[in-house]
Amino acid sequence: MERSDELPFRPGDMSWKIMREPVLGLGAAPTLLLQVTHPLVAAGVAQYSNFESDPFARLWRTADIMLKLSFGAPEVSAKQSRILRQMHKRVEGVSDEGVAYRALDPDLLMWVWATLVHNGIDLYQRTFGRLSDDERERFYSEQKLIAYACGVPEGHCPETYVAFRAYVQRVVREELRPTTISAKLLDTERKLPMPWPLGSAYIHLNLLAAGALLPAPLRRELGIPWNSRRALTFAALIEANRAAAKVTPTAVRHRPTDYVVNRERPLNLFSPSRGRRRGTLPGRAA
Repeated sequence: MERSDELPFRPGDMSWKIMREPVLGLGAAPTLLLQVTHPLVAAGVAQYSNFESDPFARLWRTADIMLKLSFGAPEVSAKQSRILRQMHKRVEGVSDEGVAYRALDPDLLMWVWATLVHNGIDLYQRTFGRLSDDERERFYSEQKLIAYACGVPEGHCPETYVAFRAYVQRVVREELRPTTISAKLLDTERKLPMPWPLGSAYIHLNLLAAGALLPAPLRRELGIPWNSRRALTFAALIEANRAAAKVTPTAVRHRPTDYVVNRERPLNLFSPSRGRRRGTLPGRAA
């Protein structure tokens, strides 16, 4: 099916097929770690978000914007693009190492976008099987529309999916390292605003997913534990999702995405900011 070069995605698009699956939720922690092990992205998160006091605000805000950008009505999708650009305008400063940054830097925007694409297709293929070369290229071509909507200049993204993979490997190898924010994400003693024992279970699930999905050199550098037992546990988790998908109609699996897309305000679960004034976005920026 040929698609027009505009958002939102529609049934028949590879992005509609891949990015609406609930199993992609397992990629939340690995994706965030890929983002905040970039020192300049980490600086923006530390200086312009309330990650310390409200660790879920950025997660829900990002999910809300990206899903509506991808799958909302055309006017809703266009609004998310404007919101993103407006939010990013005020995010600029100097990192702890004395390096100036700004959220509208095309390279930083592209890396944050790339983490979502990289882990999205990775989890989909682990669960539903390897896509063909043509399907991966179609998916990547569609996802570049998201990059452009987020503010990445057209022509700035790697041209092909193969080139994209090489780009991700280069950034991981040359630019990523442990940061203060990544250490906080991996702190197993951290108290989360969730009922016990959900907080502890959530942290350990994040560690398991990060160990499975992050590139091995970065995983080792971050000190994330990994062994054959953990690998088998994650493989069983993927198998459970695969088995559930076989007996659950696609429309049912995609219902959580539909709920978020059709919801007027972002979700704000397990967050101390739940009592804020109606109609305001949780968090500040970044």
